[in-house]
Amino acid sequence: MTELIQPAGRTGRRIPLRTYLDYRLGRDQPWWRQTYNVLVRPLAAPSLAEFWRTWNPVWGYYLAVLFYRPARRLLPQPAAVMVTFTASGLVHNFLAALLSHRLNPFVTVWFMLYGAVTVASEALHMDLSRLPAPARVVVNLAYLIGCYKLVSPLLP
Repeated sequence: MTELIQPAGRTGRRIPLRTYLDYRLGRDQPWWRQTYNVLVRPLAAPSLAEFWRTWNPVWGYYLAVLFYRPARRLLPQPAAVMVTFTASGLVHNFLAALLSHRLNPFVTVWFMLYGAVTVASEALHMDLSRLPAPARVVVNLAYLIGCYKLVSPLLP
């Protein structure tokens, strides 16, 4: 099974955020290419795990450093992925509560569902690489929207 988030490569050493962003966005690439790498590349990803590896590289870096890698030292990879998605959901939920002045578990449950479907897709060896990029975009958007729809009854 592939690692969901891997900011330090295979060396196990933590790399600086700037180096990580150069790797994820494309060092010395024009702004439009970096924008493509942030927005389009994730949606055309050949797997859900690859979608999350490429989506929001700054947040992914800190999730990997603060949650995934420490959890991975103690837990199997699928459990560490779930810990990471849950932590991300809790942080997003905290921000939503600050802005709305209401506590609602929606965002945390939503992210936990993202994590569960991602872990399941890896366990089932889901591979979209044979599909053309537009079809992969449709599948990945269906995943994002489908998870939202499943959890939306929790919205106030």
